[in-house]
Amino acid sequence: MDSYEKIERKRNARRRRRAQQLRAGALRSRVVAISLACFALLWGIVFVQMATGNDPVLGPAAPHGSRTASRPRSSAASGSPPLESRQPEVVEPEPVEPEVVEPEVEVEEPPVEEEFVEPEAVEPEPEPEPAPVVTSSS
Repeated sequence: MDSYEKIERKRNARRRRRAQQLRAGALRSRVVAISLACFALLWGIVFVQMATGNDPVLGPAAPHGSRTASRPRSSAASGSPPLESRQPEVVEPEPVEPEVVEPEVEVEEPPVEEEFVEPEAVEPEPEPEPAPVVTSSS
């Protein structure tokens, strides 16, 4: 193999490698763009739901003892009128009885005089001197 063939093979290898890098870069940029678009779309849906007051978390409560949340059925499948035409149920609050609180009676206690006890003088124990350090090079 002469030097011309080696140069030509290296040039072809560089071209293939560059083309592969370009394809990978284009693929990466497409994946990032699609991911950002999906993220923005989903957050937009959540925002619109919250702005219109259709919070699924605050929706109708599940039946007591049920382990799964109940989903509202479509009006065509259930035979009931659509949600817009239904009259809201009026729930009257239960009457609350006022709580009777008895006033507290303050009792004055005579002041207690405490005797002053002088603490005994305690001398601190002397600390032992540290042992000398012995190394292999000493």
